[in-house]
Amino acid sequence: MAEHLLTSNLASLELQIPTQYEFSVVIPTRNEAGNIAPLLSRIEQATKGIITEVIFVDDSTDNTPETITKLQGQFSIQVKLVSRPPERRKNGLGGAVMEGFRVAQAPWVCVMDADLQHPPELLPKIFRHAEKTGADVVVGSRLSAEGNASSLGLKRTIISRVFAGTTRVTFPQRLKNVTDPLSGFFIIRRAALNTHILKPDGFKILLEILATHPELVVSEIPMHFGYRLAGESKASIKETVRYFRTLLRLRLAGAQSFLRFLAVGFSGLVVNSLALAAFTEMGALHYLYSAILATQVSTLWNFSLTEMWVFGKRGAERPFVQRLFGFLVVNNLLLLLRSPIMTFMVSWLGIHYLLANLFSLFAMTVLRYFLADKLIWNTKSGNSRPRQKQNLDNIKTEIGATK
Repeated sequence: MAEHLLTSNLASLELQIPTQYEFSVVIPTRNEAGNIAPLLSRIEQATKGIITEVIFVDDSTDNTPETITKLQGQFSIQVKLVSRPPERRKNGLGGAVMEGFRVAQAPWVCVMDADLQHPPELLPKIFRHAEKTGADVVVGSRLSAEGNASSLGLKRTIISRVFAGTTRVTFPQRLKNVTDPLSGFFIIRRAALNTHILKPDGFKILLEILATHPELVVSEIPMHFGYRLAGESKASIKETVRYFRTLLRLRLAGAQSFLRFLAVGFSGLVVNSLALAAFTEMGALHYLYSAILATQVSTLWNFSLTEMWVFGKRGAERPFVQRLFGFLVVNNLLLLLRSPIMTFMVSWLGIHYLLANLFSLFAMTVLRYFLADKLIWNTKSGNSRPRQKQNLDNIKTEIGATK
């Protein structure tokens, strides 16, 4: 009797202790009913020895969710299902992946498609590679030297390479070592991902992550892209439009502070020119002396707008007084560079001093932005790796697991 009670208590305790998963696999699905059983079978075989959970996030209009539910309990890996209602499907498969990230419990989360074009047999390889190299993201690349995308056919292979090349040119520094930035098969360290800054649109979620997390260490493994078993490809004109829209949004977002700085600088040109004209014409000062005074006026103007609008949301390392003093110093040092330019244009080229002033100011704008961004409004250290917050309030999940 005592032995029976002990066994019963241990079983009860086991149910209360959450499983410590090593590996989460997030699979967005839309009308993939015919692929689910073979996919789970191959994942089960591939991940033996790794405590794994598989999370399907479903946007289907067919019987895919019912198929997943029936298969829960037939495999030794834990299978979870998140069924998204129509109102949560507007952001496409990328949004589905985001919901999967929030449900995932393992330190490492792998994203893959359900169509078996991403070989499940690569799961242990990409997992071990991530652990071994210390990378934050490991990408399964079809386009690396040892990768293969021939299953796409010639036309789609060319399109994939053109799109990948376009993406890399758009972000030349951030993606210089990534051959396949549009891959749908990758693994990421969950603690390195800040889901709150992601705005997925379509199925190119990796591009969104890499563009918004420049601090991530990225590695690659070659991947031989497989053949679709069942269902239909999600590639379409609509998804192509989404891709270019996302690319433009991410590119402009990365340059937002610079564009704002340019706008402030343009307003400063007007203020500087008016002050220069006033000191020269009304104050009867030499234009170089007027330029010194006008610089102080426009510097205070530019600083106020830069502080409030350009870098206002940054947690700047330097206090306000140091930022103001630094901005004054930078602008006056640049004036030393501008003065010879103005003198040459006015005295040697015969250009009006107001035009020479505008040209010299414009020529120094990029340098001034670099100094302001890196030295004056540089961010506080210690925020190098954002941590994901587990927020499941608005996600309804159906969870089933086998023993």
